[in-house]
Amino acid sequence: MLIGLNFISCSRLTHSGFWLRYKSDQITEQKNDQGPWGGTLAINWKAKPNASFKISELKKIAEENDWKLIDSKSLNENELKNMSELNKSIIRVPLKNFEPNAKNADYKSQPLPRWINTDSKLYRFKTNRLIFDSGTDDSTTENGFILLSENGMEMSVYQIWGE
Repeated sequence: MLIGLNFISCSRLTHSGFWLRYKSDQITEQKNDQGPWGGTLAINWKAKPNASFKISELKKIAEENDWKLIDSKSLNENELKNMSELNKSIIRVPLKNFEPNAKNADYKSQPLPRWINTDSKLYRFKTNRLIFDSGTDDSTTENGFILLSENGMEMSVYQIWGE
């Protein structure tokens, strides 16, 4: 009983806790770093055979939890594989609009783990959480992401909030 209560309370304290309950038996990796001034959540799923993830279903779940789809960007396999730091696969997510040739502009400086290495699409959502630019009063609410493989067999969710 205590374990169940702990899971429920943790997923509610985590700003994207609803994703932890989505097809939890298919979660392969997760990184949950929540603190008093901010946090990150990164979760990866692998679909069961003949049961791919569909953006229409994911969008519906996201909207039910106050995530609004803003835009998306295709990322090819080479672009993804070139995202690395210290020999680890990472992804840097844009906090503002997707910029076609942006190197680091408007991208979160903290790298997030990346588990998908195939052609994919990165969907950006506006959430009810804020990110503050350190040392300023500038903030953005556009900080929820789904990286969905082109074949729908893998997906990752990312959220960053706080300072």
